Amino acid sequence: MTQALSLAQLLVGCLATQLQNPPHQWPIPSERVMLRAGQQVIPLLSSTGEDECCLGLGYVRIAGINGVRDVTDRMADSGCFMAERVLTLEMGVYRCMPTPDAGAIVSATEWDTLAAKLDADWKAMEAAVCCAFSDSDALRIGPVAVGLYEPVGPDANCLGGRLSVNIVMEACC
Repeated sequence: MTQALSLAQLLVGCLATQLQNPPHQWPIPSERVMLRAGQQVIPLLSSTGEDECCLGLGYVRIAGINGVRDVTDRMADSGCFMAERVLTLEMGVYRCMPTPDAGAIVSATEWDTLAAKLDADWKAMEAAVCCAFSDSDALRIGPVAVGLYEPVGPDANCLGGRLSVNIVMEACC
């Protein structure tokens, strides 16, 4: 297993814990918090009508791995270009949009509740980063930087947020 996947697994474990931890008022079952693969995460709808958004979905995926040095960097000549990478992990949580009765629209109270859920999810994601990467020496990683948090959706009946995390790590060579 690569260091990148090990770090992603560590973060998803912490996210699962934080989405259960009080004071998270709207927990997501730990079996619904997982590693995902691919260019993006799109919550799924099964043929039996199960909806990942309405079940709740927390995820971590490897969003990219990038070199630290440019080929024009003088340090690249010394072989340092092989020593480190920047791993970008994406962490996200999806929720179900409120569904009003036929002929009605979503109420202000329902929107307020959904906004509070997404805020609690963002707080859980921030706490997961602290949980996963607080001992960078033991993990043999460099600096960890939280990137952009951005809302996702609404898309069909899904709404959520995602947060990027950048980690300087050793290369696998």
